[in-house]
Amino acid sequence: MGATRSTGADRIPAVRPVPPPSVARVLLGRVLAAWRSPDWRPPRQWRPTCVLTALAVLALCGYGTYLVAGDDPPVAGAEATGQPAAATVLRELTSRADDPRPLTAGEVFPGSVVVAGPTGARYRVLRVQTLERCAGAAEGEVVPLLEAAGCNQVVRATLRSPDGDYAVTAGLLNLSDADGAETVRGGIKSLLDAESGRLRGLPAGSGTGGLARDTAQLGWHARGHFLAYAVIARTDGGKIYPDDPTARQVLSDLIEQHLRTRVLDRRAAGS
Repeated sequence: MGATRSTGADRIPAVRPVPPPSVARVLLGRVLAAWRSPDWRPPRQWRPTCVLTALAVLALCGYGTYLVAGDDPPVAGAEATGQPAAATVLRELTSRADDPRPLTAGEVFPGSVVVAGPTGARYRVLRVQTLERCAGAAEGEVVPLLEAAGCNQVVRATLRSPDGDYAVTAGLLNLSDADGAETVRGGIKSLLDAESGRLRGLPAGSGTGGLARDTAQLGWHARGHFLAYAVIARTDGGKIYPDDPTARQVLSDLIEQHLRTRVLDRRAAGS
């Protein structure tokens, strides 16, 4: 059985290019250079005009600098004095010993709809389940793989895609530490390729039966001592191919945008 990996890559901070000098700055530089040159002096009657021109150019330079420096949106929570807000420090979530608070259904799926992705796609939550035994969400050799990594909790939900064409079971596995999460992340693909085990979907009524079949596709990603994953199937029972762009976007929305970023960022921030 093939597996579709989640599309989330490590985020690289955008590097903002330094803007080229404005026309006003270039003109000002030329005017000042000419003014300082020992080989040229304007006639006395021109000097007031040159001074006024230089002042006008300075004004333009100041306005241009404001536009360049002010094109970023305001920082949320910034003080009225104009001082930037302090950045939120996120914990690494490297182990359950440092992050002992269990996951809850209300933390991972707090409402009847999950809104995620670049377009704000709305996924309707059909069923939510919390398990204390990870074997209930896996089968075959994936079960001992999770047990060896100290998995003690699964919080998962089945959702329907906005267009109604896909059913998805998405969830978080709570593992002992980040090393165990990485071991599971790498081991799942080998077991899938060998058809030796998989993570299971959670059927939730009409159109979701495909989540229990081998034709369902899987995406996953580790962060700290958690593994975020999603099992996806077509509601019409059709096959999902690995290059299906809609299925890949659904996996990215739920794994990267919702579980790995939104839910675990809140936990890392201590909220």
